[in-house]
Amino acid sequence: MNGNTTKNRILEKALDLERFSKELSGVLPKTVEEYKKSDILIKSTVERRLQLISDTEIDILALLYKELKLKVVGEDLSLISLFSDIFKKDENEKIKRLRDLRNKLIHGYKSEQFDEEVFKIAAENLDESGIISEIKHVVNSKITD
Repeated sequence: MNGNTTKNRILEKALDLERFSKELSGVLPKTVEEYKKSDILIKSTVERRLQLISDTEIDILALLYKELKLKVVGEDLSLISLFSDIFKKDENEKIKRLRDLRNKLIHGYKSEQFDEEVFKIAAENLDESGIISEIKHVVNSKITD
């Protein structure tokens, strides 16, 4: 795959990230108390948008990984850790927290504080401009046409 095609795919996925975070901000209640009292439709929508954001971030990292020819990787968290020297630390940590929550959602691991955790991470992901900026910087500076 040539660099220009990869760039376009990554930038399209960055637009998806922006759209998913806007959709999330449109449904997320203002407080954790409101979220806890929300009906299943609101909670399901919030959880699904978080999954989509996380999966899209991993898709982007995988495309960057291939294009940048980074060392061997095994799983999502090791893929994320490869970008610890490329992305800002807070953005990398945000991706890790979201991926952890996504895995809990997918596998049904829910604790008593699950709603609080979902709300906190959802609030962190209402604005994906930081990671989108990081992605665009890497794409424009490290991927050649």
